[in-house]
Amino acid sequence: LIKSPPENLKTQHLTITRLDTMQAAILLQKLTVFEEELEARSQIAARYNEALADLATVPVLMTGATSAWAQYTILLDHRDQVVTKLKEQGIPTAVYYPIPLHRQSGYKHFPVAKGGLPVSEFLADRVLSLPFHPYLEPETQDRIVAAVRSSAA
Repeated sequence: LIKSPPENLKTQHLTITRLDTMQAAILLQKLTVFEEELEARSQIAARYNEALADLATVPVLMTGATSAWAQYTILLDHRDQVVTKLKEQGIPTAVYYPIPLHRQSGYKHFPVAKGGLPVSEFLADRVLSLPFHPYLEPETQDRIVAAVRSSAA
């Protein structure tokens, strides 16, 4: 099963929350499988990297680094076209920062370098997060990869 991110994860990133007792109890249980989930995420990221590196810029870790892989985000041209085609194939995607932070209301009062932040602007138009979690079956991974490949062609 591939699920879409919640609708409230669209453009603004200024939410302040606290961990309640129920969330803490769930997270304590999640800690018992934390290492296994990290390993599964790493394996899935490696499969995605191998399958998509010739098509998009894929995430690469520094030597000796470990990632929790909260998301798997690629960089590609024609992102919006790819998103539309993936949606038609039932593959959800997410763009976590479609508006660069420096252009969001909560950050308007911070100074921006002369010439703006061109790297942030560039990335905001091209990054795309694919379905990703430690229980993503190989068959589903293959389906996602095939859909991305056909959508970006």
